[in-house]
Amino acid sequence: MTASGGGISESVIQAELEAFAKATYFADNELAWVQAVLKEKSVANSAVRMVFDRDGTEYRFEATMEELMRRHKTLPPLCNPPVLEGIDDLTNLSHLNEPAVLHNLQVRYGMHNIYTYSGIVLVALNPFAHVPLYSQDTLEAYAGRMRGELEPHLFAISEDAFQGMVRDKRNQTIIVSGESGAGKTMSAKHIMRYFASAHEGAGAEAREEAGAISRVEEMILATNPVLESFGNAKTTRNDNSSRFGKFLEIRFSERHTIEAAFIRTYLLERSRLVYQPPTERNYHVFYQLLQAAAAGGVAGERLGLVAGGRALTWRDFAFTAASGEIPGVDDAVEFRTTCDALATIGVGAAQQAQIHAVLAALLHVGNIGISGASERVGAAIDDEDACQRVVDLLAVDGALFRKWLTKRQIVTRSEKIVSNMTRAQALVVRDSVAKFVYAHLFDWIVRTINSSLLGSAAAPADEGDASAASFIGVLDIYGFEHFEHNSFEQFCINYANEKLQQNFNRHVFKLEQEEYHREQLKDWTFVDFQDNQPCIDLIEGKPLGILSLLDEESRLQQGSDLTFAEKLIKQFGSGGGGSPAAGFFSKPRFGSDRFTIRHYAHSVEYAAEGFIDKNKDTVPDEIQNVLKASGDSLVRAILGSDDQAGALDAKLSVRAARKPTLGAVFKHSLASLMETIERTESHYIRCIKPNEAKAAWSFDAPMVLAQLRACGVLETIRISCAGYPSRVALPEFIRRYGVLVAQAPPPQLAEPPGAGHEDAWCRALATRILDAAFAAEKGRFQVGLTKVFFRAGMLALIEKLRVERLNAAATAIQRLVRAFQQRQRFRLLRAAALRIQRSVRGHQARRRFHAARRERAALRIQCLVRGHLARARASERRRAVVKMQALARGCLARREFRAARRTRAAVKIQSLVRGYLARKAARRELHVVTRMQARVRGARARRELRRLREEARSAAHFKDVTYKLEGKLMVLTRQLDESQARAAQLSDRLRRALDDAQTLRTGQEASVERATSELLARVAELERAKADADAQCAQLVVERDAALVDLENAHVESARQQRDDADARERLEAKLAELETELAASRAQLADVRAQHLTQQQPPAVPLAQPPPTLHHVASGADLTASIKRSDTASRWRAAAGFSATGYELADQQQLSQPSATRRPPPPVDTGKRSTLEERALSPAANVIGEGEEDGAVYELRSEDEVREMLEREENLITEILNELIGDLQVPLPNLDAEYQPPDLLFPAHLIGLCVIKMFQYNLARRIDRLLMSAIARVQKKTAAFESDYTSAFWLSNVFELLSIIKTSMTEHQSSSHEYADSERAMNDGMQYLETLLSDIYFGWIKDLQKRFVKFIIPGVVESEALPGFTASDSGFFNRLMGTGPRESTVKIENVLSFFNHIWRTMEFYYVDRAIMRQIMSELLCNIGVTAFNNIIMRRNFCSWKRGMQIQYNLTRIEEWCKTHAVSDATRNLDRLLQLVKLLQLQKSTDQDIDIMFEVCDLLNPAQIKKLLSIYAVSDYENPIVGPVMNEVTRRAAPSEKTDKILLDTNDLNDQVLYLTARKVPAIETYIPPEFGMPRIRALVDSQTDMAYDDEADDDLVPSEYDYPATYGHALN
Repeated sequence: MTASGGGISESVIQAELEAFAKATYFADNELAWVQAVLKEKSVANSAVRMVFDRDGTEYRFEATMEELMRRHKTLPPLCNPPVLEGIDDLTNLSHLNEPAVLHNLQVRYGMHNIYTYSGIVLVALNPFAHVPLYSQDTLEAYAGRMRGELEPHLFAISEDAFQGMVRDKRNQTIIVSGESGAGKTMSAKHIMRYFASAHEGAGAEAREEAGAISRVEEMILATNPVLESFGNAKTTRNDNSSRFGKFLEIRFSERHTIEAAFIRTYLLERSRLVYQPPTERNYHVFYQLLQAAAAGGVAGERLGLVAGGRALTWRDFAFTAASGEIPGVDDAVEFRTTCDALATIGVGAAQQAQIHAVLAALLHVGNIGISGASERVGAAIDDEDACQRVVDLLAVDGALFRKWLTKRQIVTRSEKIVSNMTRAQALVVRDSVAKFVYAHLFDWIVRTINSSLLGSAAAPADEGDASAASFIGVLDIYGFEHFEHNSFEQFCINYANEKLQQNFNRHVFKLEQEEYHREQLKDWTFVDFQDNQPCIDLIEGKPLGILSLLDEESRLQQGSDLTFAEKLIKQFGSGGGGSPAAGFFSKPRFGSDRFTIRHYAHSVEYAAEGFIDKNKDTVPDEIQNVLKASGDSLVRAILGSDDQAGALDAKLSVRAARKPTLGAVFKHSLASLMETIERTESHYIRCIKPNEAKAAWSFDAPMVLAQLRACGVLETIRISCAGYPSRVALPEFIRRYGVLVAQAPPPQLAEPPGAGHEDAWCRALATRILDAAFAAEKGRFQVGLTKVFFRAGMLALIEKLRVERLNAAATAIQRLVRAFQQRQRFRLLRAAALRIQRSVRGHQARRRFHAARRERAALRIQCLVRGHLARARASERRRAVVKMQALARGCLARREFRAARRTRAAVKIQSLVRGYLARKAARRELHVVTRMQARVRGARARRELRRLREEARSAAHFKDVTYKLEGKLMVLTRQLDESQARAAQLSDRLRRALDDAQTLRTGQEASVERATSELLARVAELERAKADADAQCAQLVVERDAALVDLENAHVESARQQRDDADARERLEAKLAELETELAASRAQLADVRAQHLTQQQPPAVPLAQPPPTLHHVASGADLTASIKRSDTASRWRAAAGFSATGYELADQQQLSQPSATRRPPPPVDTGKRSTLEERALSPAANVIGEGEEDGAVYELRSEDEVREMLEREENLITEILNELIGDLQVPLPNLDAEYQPPDLLFPAHLIGLCVIKMFQYNLARRIDRLLMSAIARVQKKTAAFESDYTSAFWLSNVFELLSIIKTSMTEHQSSSHEYADSERAMNDGMQYLETLLSDIYFGWIKDLQKRFVKFIIPGVVESEALPGFTASDSGFFNRLMGTGPRESTVKIENVLSFFNHIWRTMEFYYVDRAIMRQIMSELLCNIGVTAFNNIIMRRNFCSWKRGMQIQYNLTRIEEWCKTHAVSDATRNLDRLLQLVKLLQLQKSTDQDIDIMFEVCDLLNPAQIKKLLSIYAVSDYENPIVGPVMNEVTRRAAPSEKTDKILLDTNDLNDQVLYLTARKVPAIETYIPPEFGMPRIRALVDSQTDMAYDDEADDDLVPSEYDYPATYGHALN
């Protein structure tokens, strides 16, 4: 993808030379590539000369311009800027070359980042150590994420494949390749685990219906230990090397859950069974079997693995004698794991025992000794014991087995000839038997696995059928191999890699072409990529390919490896230009049986020795027949697979009798694999082995570079570099490189146009920027529809120009600022000098002035002092005379005053005491008489009221009169009680007035006594100052007179108050008389009506369902409607028991009825909206008359027996509760126009609680159990779907309230009687089920909230850029070079706070308990902390200091919200996230910075700090975090790295328990909304209200000095 022509213009060369400013790469034999710093550069006379230095070593580069233009010489590859070191995608490097790729991988590997993207390829370096990258939390973090959102990981590739299958409806393939020891097997295991675990939530319902899906996933994971035991072995490069290729096809259902799987294997290394190089092992299963026999896990003696009481070891068998144990691996434990896995895939214990017998037989086959010197003598078996063991274990005919192991049969047209075999031939047959049996055993295990994995979900698919089901294939295949001795196995492996590399190159080429077509680039042509089709034709070409010649030679009787090599050299050795092998096949200088093939990665020299035998891979038919006739069913099943391969033989050969060779079989399987891959979307994972010694975190640069070349990563980069490897999104390009425009854009580009033309505006502005920067290099870039494309190196050049422009601007700004600072400094110095001069002169003038002023002051002071001394002496003599006179006069006056005071005090005390005793006795008599009269009269009135009620109930026709009289009676009762309260208040006021007078008198007496004591204490002083004492005595006399006047006024006020009290008492008595008169008139009227009813003829019966017209009119009138309307009246329970005038709602009761600390108080009730007493009196009647059921019955409960009867036998009562209170209940929605109180929303809980408590009082255990269980089931069904937050909050609050009511009742009604045992059990069971229901509603609602809230967390908390001036777009710049960076989030932090406000207000509206509200908010904050933390630590574009500022600002907003709503304690769930954000903003340059990081971020473990620093996105002005800093962090993290988790554990609600304490409910609220029918519930409520009135009336008959205030509802006791 270059411009046409073979050379490059001089201007391009000049532009490239300008980029050489700092460092470049040079080849090195030990380190592959090294960095050197430019010391000298000269370009003169068309000659270029540059000198570089690296630690004292000089590197020189000299060339002419013509050589550079003709590409005879190339400039050294440039280094990338430090900001790009450690980038997670190699294709985003500004200088995309081989050493830059190697250096970036080395930097990331040093930071313990083993995964790196290279375009569509994931490069994985084996760490040879434990890394915390595959935990379940990490797996779940990648589920559902787009590729590029999180750090590179094989989970990201797996998720990309899954989403491609779901989104594009196309099958997928993940190709995992690499050389032995690179980590292919572990990568494939983690990929399979991902598919079996990541999306298990999507099939949860399917799993509940049928357990087949989870069973398939379990079996998929169980295939790994089985195939590793039978197909993996220790090699010099890897302790667990796969010696076969594997393609796992995971099939998905239409619901995207795993329903089946299928495994295809390729080219098992059979030769390893009979030969292993030194230090290598045979397949793991043999060593596991030997260890199990030694530990007694299998029958060792039966298998011949225990001899003479001694367990045989790997040294005792020829097939395992090369090497033994693997350090750190317990083969006995691995054997148990293998047996468990076999059982999981359907291999029972009996079949496992048969498999162990076959494996033991193969070990004994290797110990069969063969002797014989020539064909005439014939080969003979030496070790009969080993041979007999094989015969017994395989259950074959011993004689025939021994015969055909040493003899062969030649079949001619007329006869069969049996001849002896030489020892060498017999050994080959012996080894072939072992390989034959083991290969078929391996194939049988694979078939068994497939039959188990397929089950009944799908039929076994044909080898080439890729459309059988939606599937994702995982190809774990051997990488390119090149050893000192390369045989047939390496030839087949490299042949497979040639085919895969060709597919890979075409795929990459196609993606690049589609990208350019999509962006509509012009003036570009593709160069031919390195196609390896000639090499493939050399191998598989017909009729003269290497495989064809090998098959031909294998079918000849006299065919040998030497003649095969000679044919190859004769056919391809000439290297003619027309030959397809030209340039790909060559003959080495030494060795006639060797040949060399130039593969895409490296030229490999193969030894032809063994090619023919390995290709034939045949066992004589005679011994095959012996084995197939075995008496062991497993052996027959294993070897019977040859009979099932007829169809494959027919495809591979024309002649039915000719068996296919191993090469032909492999070629056919590989062709089928390539067809499958080509029909699917491919994903590539290239595993790299970083060092040969398998040392942890050791990077061997030459070895890694060789693998990069072999696996095609560098070829991908070469294809990209041939075109436009660097690309930037247009908006990002304009934002970042707009500074390159010398002046403001022209008017037509200054402002972006309207909608629909933004792209054109961006392209025009980007073109103008590029023209300004590269006016002469227009062929080096192109502007596409959405991106700007650059040739290799151009992005670094434009970045250099940007840095130079910014540096120039910074220099100009510094110059201006420094000049301004110097001018400011000069002005300050000049102003300071003037200020100092002015200060000094002023100081001198002030000193002279102060001296003159001091002299004048001294003279003035002398004058004043002398006069003062003279006046003081005269005043002292005068005071002495006056004091003596005062003392004498004061003594006489005090004697007279004391005598008069004693006399007056005695008289006053006697008067007050006698008056107080008389008044006290009068008040006591008056109070007792008044109280007794009030009580007796009230009791008589209430008795009469009850008698009238009973009489009124006898005839339903007079119910209207009854209710009216009752209302009148309540009014009269209220007035009577008001009179009594007024009398008590007046009495109290009188008592307080008397107490005040007594206090005043006592105070006056105390004041006089204090004054007297003070006068006595100052006698001596008064005697010395008689004049002063006389004045004080006069003042005391005045004060005494005033006190006496005040005392007299108090007596007058007390007398007036007593008169007022007497008048009030007379008025109360008159009012009481009037009330008694009205009561008597009411009784007379009621008696007249009753008599009239008795004298009249009995009228026809009227159904109770049709109320009298008058009462019906009242019930439907406007007044009644107003009385029961929720917005115009108080609650129903206040109408029944909330009359403050009757003493039912006193101040003390308000304290008793306050909610607990965990519940908010109910909103205040507007007294202006309360109904009148008459309306309240009519409300019960209206509720009863207006309600009825289908049978037309009106329920009225007159006694406790009727209540018990209904609770015990009325079935419709429970139906009424379940239907109207739960099933058909419409949850009230928040409304600003209506004010809801607790009874309006919690009435279901209180009404159900009332029924339960009454049933408990009557000891109805079965009814309690039935009611609670039915109600719980109905509520659970109502809340199962969590359709609305309002429904969830409403029932959460009601269930908690019902639980609190029942617990309060059980606490206050503790009974020691055994007859209540069943009822107590039913109540306790009901409380347990209510707690379970409360927990289900709580956790179900929490899960629903978290499911909806999680979509707000990342865009609202992490991506939202609410803080102005700190736009964090630069943090993701290099991640958006491919146009996949994050866009501006449409979700802001305000959306998160709005979600919080919605949930909080909903819970407040429905009066959810405060503790539950705080716990719900804590769960949401925990969700923020965990989700945001895990996303930040997994995504590089979130790890920058600007992004940290934005996140901290958003978290501060959340903390402020929590403090405002009193849930600040819940913010502790954000502590780790806050420390992570703080870490992003700390300095990261020195060891002191590391100490600060670990000290400040004490909640983060070292592994998390290390992970965060390894992916930190360095800004333009920051230094990369490499070198000593990263090494020190790695050192600190090393001790706990195996146990530390990088990701926070997700909040699993299934393992949590809701810990809440039910509140104490003081009383049951009996409010029933008017729109509800429920006649039985209403009758029960009314009966309890009447009984409460009756109980209160009976209590009032007994006078007491204590009051018992009623609660606002029915007390729970």
